[in-house]
Amino acid sequence: MIRTRRVSAPSRGIGGVVAAEAWLPPVTGFPGTGADSTSDRWSGAELPDDRIRALAIGAYYGRDRDSYNDTVAFLPELDGATETRREQAIERLHASWGVDDAAGARDTVGRLLAGLHAPLFTLVHPLAAAAAGSEVRVDHSGPDHREFLRTLSKFRGDDGGLDHDYDAWRQAIEFGIVDLLPRPLHTDATAWDLARAVFVVRAAHTAGYLDEDESWTFLEAGLAQAQQHYRNWRQFAAGFLTGAVFRAATRDLATVREQVMRRRKVVLGLQLRPSSPWRRVALHPGAPVYGISARHQF
Repeated sequence: MIRTRRVSAPSRGIGGVVAAEAWLPPVTGFPGTGADSTSDRWSGAELPDDRIRALAIGAYYGRDRDSYNDTVAFLPELDGATETRREQAIERLHASWGVDDAAGARDTVGRLLAGLHAPLFTLVHPLAAAAAGSEVRVDHSGPDHREFLRTLSKFRGDDGGLDHDYDAWRQAIEFGIVDLLPRPLHTDATAWDLARAVFVVRAAHTAGYLDEDESWTFLEAGLAQAQQHYRNWRQFAAGFLTGAVFRAATRDLATVREQVMRRRKVVLGLQLRPSSPWRRVALHPGAPVYGISARHQF
């Protein structure tokens, strides 16, 4: 159950400087152990930092695919694999996204960049949190939630979809699944859509649907959005996990706990490994590059 709490006002030091460590609320990181310590893959390509950042938006999927972090295509070819990278990309795009050509890839990436699931989370979360007993205040409460969501679903042409998402997320809160996420809960899930946009772009390029110049245009658009929404990779990772768990809950609540543990392990590794793209460049140019600090408890 999500609970809000009051925090005492900060004390002022010499010259009015806030004594931050004396009053900041506790922050938890990505709880758990066992992050994979295997080094991240780099081809050695000479890319400017901004292009490494753009690819790093999808670092989760680069790690999941055991791919280089500095090539648009998913490379290298894997020893012992029964399919080439191109064959794998074609199959994955078709099975998971219904993408079979360049037009389909452009449409899917466009929808992800515009916000595919993050806007739904922004709508559903405060209502579900209120229904689950949170102290969060919203404009709609109790039975009015369903009527509001059904009306909105009809307007969107998605009969019953929002109602289902609301029920699933409320149960995820009540069952304590949301408590597995970093605290306080990051309620901007844009990272979930952006990371998947990078995956689709890289897979579409690997499949031969998008050329490299067009792929970089999409990747750079994703980076610009990430920089607007998040201050650093830790915030980005928290938003990614929030979106991933929300999406999993709305599809099959029984598998959510397993999924969040698996995804959290990958994200933890990206924060900890010195070879990680998130440790090579900061999300914002000129910002310090760091991983997990002493304040982030495990």
